[in-house]
Amino acid sequence: MKVIKNINNNIAHCIDSKGREVVAFGKGIGFFKPDEEIPLNRINRTFYNIKDTDFGLIRQIPTVVVNTAIQIIDEVSDQLNVYYPSSKAISLADHLQFAIERKDQNIYLQGPLIQDIRMLYPEEFALAEKSLKTVEEMTGVRLPRPEAATLALHFINDRIQADTPFKDSTDEAIERCTEVIEQHFDLKIDRSSFNYSRFVTHLDYLIRRLHKNEQIESSNLELFDQLKKDYPQSFECANKLASYVKVYSGIEPNDEEIMYLVIHINRLISRI
Repeated sequence: MKVIKNINNNIAHCIDSKGREVVAFGKGIGFFKPDEEIPLNRINRTFYNIKDTDFGLIRQIPTVVVNTAIQIIDEVSDQLNVYYPSSKAISLADHLQFAIERKDQNIYLQGPLIQDIRMLYPEEFALAEKSLKTVEEMTGVRLPRPEAATLALHFINDRIQADTPFKDSTDEAIERCTEVIEQHFDLKIDRSSFNYSRFVTHLDYLIRRLHKNEQIESSNLELFDQLKKDYPQSFECANKLASYVKVYSGIEPNDEEIMYLVIHINRLISRI
């Protein structure tokens, strides 16, 4: 396995013997220089078909969180008998890191639809609760129990096939929402960036929920009011997106959905 570029101390972008690009994981392999060969016994895990935007995420997320996500995906795949591509482990790592950041900042979101998720998706919810224990064991961070609901939603959404009947129209809606953000803030969004990819994922999940007449509901009104006060421009933009999505789906996003839009919009524009 020949090194192309180091990502961090334990992760390297490589090329295998068949000329295929791969992201390799292994203790200390990031210290090998470009064009050097990494002994196969030093590599614990390899990921193929990694998108360019994922490299940015991998660099930003601590290795221990990435490894935690890999272990969780492996366990969930075995239990649900579902094949998850490598990109799902990266997106889960991003999800976990975001949850850890919220905890560090003392931002606690109530579990969305936690009782309904437990009843409707008992297998995924049980795996999510087990995953919280895995996170604590591997990272030392004890995430609040409501995070089990958001993890369960992550597992549920990952099972949705990409070729849903409304896939093309959803892509069109996402692009239109992106243009709304660009016009509102008078900026240009890099659609190849990992920050944009993260935003698109959230918006895609929102649209899927509305198509199924489902919405996140919880008790975050205090946080909603605080975000409205702290980020008035992002809040105004979120309402513009909500109005467009309502026209598109026929369903008006509730305050909880708007609150999450504010969080993701602010996160997107603050890193441009």
